[in-house]
Amino acid sequence: MPDTDVLDRLEQTAVRTDDDVVDLVVALIERPFRRQCWVLFIGADAIPIRLVIPIADLPYQPDDHVEDFGALVADVVEQVDAADVVLAWERPGATALYPVDWEWVDAMACVLDEHHVRLRGQVVVHDAGAAMIEFDEDEVTEAVA
Repeated sequence: MPDTDVLDRLEQTAVRTDDDVVDLVVALIERPFRRQCWVLFIGADAIPIRLVIPIADLPYQPDDHVEDFGALVADVVEQVDAADVVLAWERPGATALYPVDWEWVDAMACVLDEHHVRLRGQVVVHDAGAAMIEFDEDEVTEAVA
């Protein structure tokens, strides 16, 4: 169960750096239990918006429903007036992303871009902690929490 004092502090603290993004995700998802994606919303003031959407029943590989997922996120962004979105990929087990995980990371980055949703970052939460997903090098930069 997330520490409510940490959550209270985080919802009043601007999310400006990659470390801030990872701290926010770790406060919400302390450890991974199953494969799922969490969508977090950040306001124009860089303060997290009090809305988190867990998506648990995604297909193993991205399919035609990626567009639906992107449209849903875009709709919520508009409704809550979010400036940015963070995707947190909960993955029990190994710290490395598998090729299918990279497919999801890429597919969501593309579909959110098509919907003009600013993606602040994507984070993987694994058994050893959490880390920002770095697109440039196809590697995860470890920021174990």
